[in-house]
Amino acid sequence: MVGLGDTKLRILEHLRQSPATAAELSELMGISKVAVHRHLEDLSREGLVKGREEKCAGRGRPRQVFTAVDEQTPYVKLCSDLLEHINDLFGRGAVLQVLSLRNAKLLAQVGPLLEGLPLEQKLCRLAEYLTEQGYQATCYQQDGRWYLEQHRCPKLALSTEHYDLCQTEQEFYQQLLGLPVAREERIAAGGRCCRYRIG
Repeated sequence: MVGLGDTKLRILEHLRQSPATAAELSELMGISKVAVHRHLEDLSREGLVKGREEKCAGRGRPRQVFTAVDEQTPYVKLCSDLLEHINDLFGRGAVLQVLSLRNAKLLAQVGPLLEGLPLEQKLCRLAEYLTEQGYQATCYQQDGRWYLEQHRCPKLALSTEHYDLCQTEQEFYQQLLGLPVAREERIAAGGRCCRYRIG
């Protein structure tokens, strides 16, 4: 998927989670149906998306519904189902506990990479690590404040349905940096990036 633009990635992530029409994608992405069709054609050519005709209830013309067909689709669905089952069996707190345990493991892995560094270097190192994980992350300073931005969300389809993933991500950054971290924008809520203000 290297080389796919942000909008194509967002369309693909959504279709991994649930099928949609061009009109539905247009509304979700905030772009024209013509633009959506162009992205869908490109994704179809890459073998990542396919369309099928679906009969409408009543007399309406059949509508074209698109689904993702790439190799990650079953895993996204599996993860979503597992989180739902944990929720159903043990309550929402259990999902947070599971994700917090994952944070602790990540903290043990990533923490030593940042140990003893000044904030600027910590953020640069963290952005590099996140980019390796598929987040296309950058850090910068503006008006005396440091920011961390993620221009891609590898778990977008899950994050849209399960806000806990975003919540524990923010907590992870706070633990890692030892500073307050405030989220100002979120891809899963329609933002152009996930932007975090540090301190």
